[in-house]
Amino acid sequence: MVQMGFERRLAAAVLGPGKPGFVKVALGRGEHRFVADVSIELLEPSLRMPNSEFVAVVKGRELVRTEPAGGVWLTIQDQIRAVLNSDWDPIGVADIVDDEYDMYIGHIYSLLRTNADDKAVADHLLWVELDRMGMTGTPMNELLQVAAKLRSLPLPRLENPGSSTSK
Repeated sequence: MVQMGFERRLAAAVLGPGKPGFVKVALGRGEHRFVADVSIELLEPSLRMPNSEFVAVVKGRELVRTEPAGGVWLTIQDQIRAVLNSDWDPIGVADIVDDEYDMYIGHIYSLLRTNADDKAVADHLLWVELDRMGMTGTPMNELLQVAAKLRSLPLPRLENPGSSTSK
């Protein structure tokens, strides 16, 4: 259910060679795992060998680059995802599709990283609901509670979050 224009970060592992100039890579975990042919040009030589593990930045089901922050980013993503799924879930599908809101994690992290207040985080969540999802919007007092929980997360800091700041 992930929209095509948004980046997500997924655990990835090289399975082996693919068609000429490509390797087969498993992207994601568990039931959301899928296999894709990835151009070797997108991977550093050290990541092209079978069983090499890395964090992939994907749009839809296409790998666009590797994530230099690796496991740190997955920790951030898992922590923010847990709050979005348990406390926000405006369309009510988190129990079915646990990565439904992953496309918003990068911008939420950038807000948290710059010490945005609860109102700024809640305003962003409301913007997502109204402009991206076409919904009527969760009451602000509820969004402020979600924002406070997000701001209380003990997130590791990325030195260079890259394009994770895009909405």
